Amino acid sequence: MPLLLDRLFPVNKGLALRSILGIWGAYFLFVSSRAFYITQNNAEALFVQRILMTSICIIITWLLYRLLVTVRRRGMAAAIFMLFVPTMILANCIAILDQIIFDHDAALFDFSYLLEPVEFALFDWTYILDEAFTRYFILAGWGALYLALAHSHDLQRMMVHSRHLEKANRESELRALRYQLNPHFVFNALNSVSSLIIDRKNKQAEKLVDDLADYMRAVLTDGGEDMVAVEQEVAQQVRYLEIERMRFPERLHYDVNIDSAANGWMIPALIIQPLIENAVKYGVSGTEHPVNILISAQKEGDRLCISVANDGRVKRFADQIDGRAAGTGTGLANIQERLKALYGPNASLLLANNNNGMATATIVLPDPSLIFQDI
Repeated sequence: MPLLLDRLFPVNKGLALRSILGIWGAYFLFVSSRAFYITQNNAEALFVQRILMTSICIIITWLLYRLLVTVRRRGMAAAIFMLFVPTMILANCIAILDQIIFDHDAALFDFSYLLEPVEFALFDWTYILDEAFTRYFILAGWGALYLALAHSHDLQRMMVHSRHLEKANRESELRALRYQLNPHFVFNALNSVSSLIIDRKNKQAEKLVDDLADYMRAVLTDGGEDMVAVEQEVAQQVRYLEIERMRFPERLHYDVNIDSAANGWMIPALIIQPLIENAVKYGVSGTEHPVNILISAQKEGDRLCISVANDGRVKRFADQIDGRAAGTGTGLANIQERLKALYGPNASLLLANNNNGMATATIVLPDPSLIFQDI
């Protein structure tokens, strides 16, 4: 049965079947209800005849459906044209068949008269024209309704497909942006190893390689998660700072302050890694004095603020060009691209000098429910 229905209704099966049965079922009930207030002779036979006539109307409407399906591929104009001349012909066929079926006082289940020759000269053509006019508007009304619903259904399906493609593209973009960070980090870490070797600090270099291997193992075995909890992300960056302390044991100091309300908040994995790297590169490497790096995360209203601050000053604020920071390097540009792909305009990266004389980079994130939504 399902295969037969698929053959009969190759396009929009459920919509076509329900609408055809619905419109003629309603018509049948309306016409049959006249028996409650109009006395009819041979009412049982008329009821059976109405069932037969309604079945014929359903079949003819199905023919109109197949015509609409065939010509709709050529455009909506061709489908609308089918609601005029071809539909008029089908309506006249229904009216003639109606005259043939109901123009006899037959006994119950007696359809032998349908096999007799049709005498068109005896037809009531005025009745046929009136009936054809009524049936035409039923058929045309159904056709217009079907085309409108089918068009709406196609639009919804295209929108869903578009959303799926957009989500897939965004996820691919996010993964590509995230994978840019790993070579960037490895380059910095290997540069640290090289510096230790040049300074002939072989034991520290060996320990740094081991710590680096542990760090990369943790990064690669986290299941490739795109979103992680705040505490998990901060713990990963603390590992990185411990690695960097091998290079700068006397100059690198860090502190972590995570608000309890921020625990469990899901953020993009490795999103603050470029900030930590920049703090080490521009804050620690660029001076002989001890440098403090502060990592903080706190909830402000319905948003999460993650900050990385270090001793120093932001000498040049980022100029906004096409939504990207000019002169901020790969790391910060990567953060901005990831935030834009994930949250649209609802997240931001801010660079500033705070009141304590520290260069501060702050990532402001909305509620995780806004991921992949543009508002």
